Amino acid sequence: MSRKQQRKERRTSNTKKQKSLAITLVVMVVLTAMIIPLLVTRSPGVGLRSFSSRYEVGSLANEDVFAFSSFEYLDTEQTNRLKEKAEAKVLPYFSFSLHDTSVSVTRVQDFVDYWDPDKVEVQKFERVGSPDSANVMARFAEMHEQDLLFMVSALEETSELVLQKGLFSQADIFKNKQTGYEYFYLDNTLSMEKARPPVEQPFSSMVTKENLGTYLSYWLTAYVSENPSFQSLLLLDTLALLLEENVRYSEAKTLHLRTVAKEQVKPVLVTIQRGQKLIGKDTVISGEQMALVSKMNSSSINYTVLELIGRFVFVVLATGSALYVFTQFLKHEKRYYLYLNLMLSSILLSLLLLYLISHWTVQNAIQFKDSFLPVLFAPIFISQITTKKRMGIIGGFMLSCYAMILPHSTEMTFFFTMTTIGFCLYFFQFTLKRLDDIYNWFYACLFSSFMAIALNLLGGYSFNGIVGLLGALVVNISVSLVLVAAIVPLCEKLFNIPTLFRLNELAQADDSPVLDRLSVVAQGTYNHSRYVAELAYNAAKAIGANAMLAKVGGIYHDIGKADHPEYFIENQGQENKHDDIKPSLSVAIIKSHVKLGVEKGREAGLPQEVLDIIGQHHGNDVILFFYHEAKEQALASGLVVNEDDYSYTGVRPTNPESAIVMLSDCVEAASRTLKKASPSKYEKLIHSIIMGKIARDQLKDSLLSLTDLDLIGASFLQSLIGRDHHRIEYPEERDTPQQKIPFKG
Repeated sequence: MSRKQQRKERRTSNTKKQKSLAITLVVMVVLTAMIIPLLVTRSPGVGLRSFSSRYEVGSLANEDVFAFSSFEYLDTEQTNRLKEKAEAKVLPYFSFSLHDTSVSVTRVQDFVDYWDPDKVEVQKFERVGSPDSANVMARFAEMHEQDLLFMVSALEETSELVLQKGLFSQADIFKNKQTGYEYFYLDNTLSMEKARPPVEQPFSSMVTKENLGTYLSYWLTAYVSENPSFQSLLLLDTLALLLEENVRYSEAKTLHLRTVAKEQVKPVLVTIQRGQKLIGKDTVISGEQMALVSKMNSSSINYTVLELIGRFVFVVLATGSALYVFTQFLKHEKRYYLYLNLMLSSILLSLLLLYLISHWTVQNAIQFKDSFLPVLFAPIFISQITTKKRMGIIGGFMLSCYAMILPHSTEMTFFFTMTTIGFCLYFFQFTLKRLDDIYNWFYACLFSSFMAIALNLLGGYSFNGIVGLLGALVVNISVSLVLVAAIVPLCEKLFNIPTLFRLNELAQADDSPVLDRLSVVAQGTYNHSRYVAELAYNAAKAIGANAMLAKVGGIYHDIGKADHPEYFIENQGQENKHDDIKPSLSVAIIKSHVKLGVEKGREAGLPQEVLDIIGQHHGNDVILFFYHEAKEQALASGLVVNEDDYSYTGVRPTNPESAIVMLSDCVEAASRTLKKASPSKYEKLIHSIIMGKIARDQLKDSLLSLTDLDLIGASFLQSLIGRDHHRIEYPEERDTPQQKIPFKG
């Protein structure tokens, strides 16, 4: 098995391992983000417990006490008062008794039949029911026949009237009046009409055996006026004897409706906002204030099953969407899985720190814990490792979502963390020297502090504790920067990652033995590489590519020429080594510098991205000069020349930086051949080179658009004009004696 195949199999195996690791890390991140909010201690801890032990009701507070987080508690007293009001609004329910009504109707009918002379069977008074304490039967027996008939008729009318109205129990009325009720509801269960909502009625409208005379006064007056011998008292005594109280107090229904009314009362929840002052300094502590502190001390957050499901869905969606965007930005990167695993590892580390910090802030009753949350390290680390600020924004989005679901966090937590992350990424991203971060640290702290104050006011918090908020924010930014400064170089060394710092160091010729040797043995190639690097750097900046990577690739792209420098035109004088050898041998020497360059770069420890540029800067293009020379010689001898034998054996550029270095190499070399160069000649040359590469499919896999190529061509033209600008020709200094000017006094 060749070395190339072994290397390919090794890369495939590493990719599988990194993919498995990425899946494991994703699962760990999701589970950790879900578990941390459940593990964070919900009690305010030492701070408030010590307050409760040091003070009591009636003592003077020597400090201000603020709510360390937003919480709710049940106001039991207010809730009970509302339940009592709801219960009191349910009036007593009374309803007709069908049985008692039927008994009363039967008694009246039996009594009437008893005095009917047409009835054959003699009725006995015992069938009437109740004892005749008022001697009603004897009084009826003493009446004249005509008066008796009139009395019986009046009895039938008034009994029906009373039973329809409803005869109430005086005991039931007294019982409900004692509880403070003056009105009641009556369900008319005797009526065949459509059921209607009960209407409240006053107790004064009730008919009882005690007030029958008052209720029937109109009827009694009418009877007396019609029959002067009519005995009103006898009629009332008879009704009292015969009629049962047919309206009963429905105590069970009333209690049930009152219970329902109490259950419908919503509990009174009092919300205390984070930062709200509970007890003021130098004030006497009341029982209500101490109870409030105790309630906050015992407050806890319990999640229902639906809330847990919702949180899980939220975490999965936030993680999935962030990873999808991450994939879209880096899907063409060879280090995709490495960058993904580093991002997930940094986020997992941040989550563990997030738990520790959240636990500590809760235990110490920290008021503004958002400024303590360790969400800055991972975004800055990711952006510097990948040299892409957008990757840091993705990591910051994930951490902000996870921080938002922590206990006592709000939507403002998300905006606070994302804003702070944005400022830090803006200032820490565009630095080539690590010392520059000291200056950018100041600006990041300044702008983040202003934004923290603005969001603090927007959230309705006071300025109490603002110094602690800003101090914690500065410490958070400082610690994050120190961690990034310590870990990024370690990852650079361990994984040979081309960060901006690493590329800047590689661009320094004084620190590279490879470039030192190239500058000694191949001065022309060294100068050519410097010019190519400058062209590539400006062109990459013009299209938003990795300018430092293009520059380093341009510097190192021809290091393979150090072994045979005399065979390359830029290192030759008057003598050309290729004049004495065959074109096939010349091509072999020319092509070898690409392979040698990759080997030397690998020995020097160059990142794989730079090695790719070295191996791809000629692609598989044809070496036209020697190809045409070979064709001319073959034509004279009648032979056929294979184009592949005179082509480079490399890979076409697979990224914009490699393609830019390829074009920069060709443009820089070709521009040296122009005589009396002018902007129009440069423009024509650049256009022909770019179109030639397109025609030979060298830019097919470079991910460059036609717009990018136009911008690259314009950048080349500007750089070449700046490089070869003309100077004013000064006339030769003439040897004429200087004229002396007389001194004027």
